[in-house]
Amino acid sequence: MKNKAKEILLILSATLAGACNSLIGAGGGIILSLSLGALAKELFRDRKYLYVNSQAAMIPGCALSCILYSIKGDIPSFSVATVAIPAIIGGILGSLILPKLRFQWLKAAFALFVVWSGIRMIVA
Repeated sequence: MKNKAKEILLILSATLAGACNSLIGAGGGIILSLSLGALAKELFRDRKYLYVNSQAAMIPGCALSCILYSIKGDIPSFSVATVAIPAIIGGILGSLILPKLRFQWLKAAFALFVVWSGIRMIVA
């Protein structure tokens, strides 16, 4: 990425992604994936790895948010214990499946998930 304006936009997008994730627990990866795709796609050998990089970028922010919310007592340990292990297993399975997927399928699944998530956020 050579363009300073693109770099600044990506930094602003990452900041927005972190805030979104911390505020509503979701959406940061979507913001960052779209930003990386628009501003830095030339950095990826395969476009599907945009999603991997956005996820990797979100991990430190999510961890820090969890620590801060935990210090305030806002995270019941039961809910974390119930979903953490299955989420880790799902993450492992996803990382094994990703190299086998075509980008078009992944892009379609991502779009459907974004639409479905948006509808659920409005309705629920």
